[in-house]
Amino acid sequence: MTQSNHTLWKLSEEIIELENLINQLQESEELSEEEKDTKINQLFSEWLNADTNFNEKAEKVAHYIKYLEAITEARKAEAKRLRVLASMSEKQGTKLREYLIKEMQRVNKTKIEGVTCKLSMRKKQPSICLKVEPEDLPNEFKRVKIEPNLTEIRKALKSQKDCDWAFFSDDQDYSLTIK
Repeated sequence: MTQSNHTLWKLSEEIIELENLINQLQESEELSEEEKDTKINQLFSEWLNADTNFNEKAEKVAHYIKYLEAITEARKAEAKRLRVLASMSEKQGTKLREYLIKEMQRVNKTKIEGVTCKLSMRKKQPSICLKVEPEDLPNEFKRVKIEPNLTEIRKALKSQKDCDWAFFSDDQDYSLTIK
């Protein structure tokens, strides 16, 4: 019944099947106690072997998960390093752009037709400065974003307050710790 090349899922299925067979044999009234013991011992031996294979495969899957997590961390670190470099380049480009604008203004040039680049300068719209806090603006000049406070809703549901507008999902979610 047990093969060493079974997948983790197949081994799980096999373990459950063997456990069910052992339970059925223990409850069987058709076999003598001696026959039950012989068959149960045989099934138990297969169960132990399947369980060992399951544990070995589960451990290999866990090692691969740890490997993927290490790769993920390395890639995140590299992405962070690249974000820092991109930010530095962006700041440098912004400073050079500001410098070029100042110098073009100083010599009163608004357009430059180069060989590889064409430059043109134009005035931006003026910035808006508010004299009051955003809350004090008239309603037509405000945007409102409404979000649920999930932390408070969770507390209310746990304390069994009357919340007929919310409920906990039936989905079971688990976490796996690998050390």
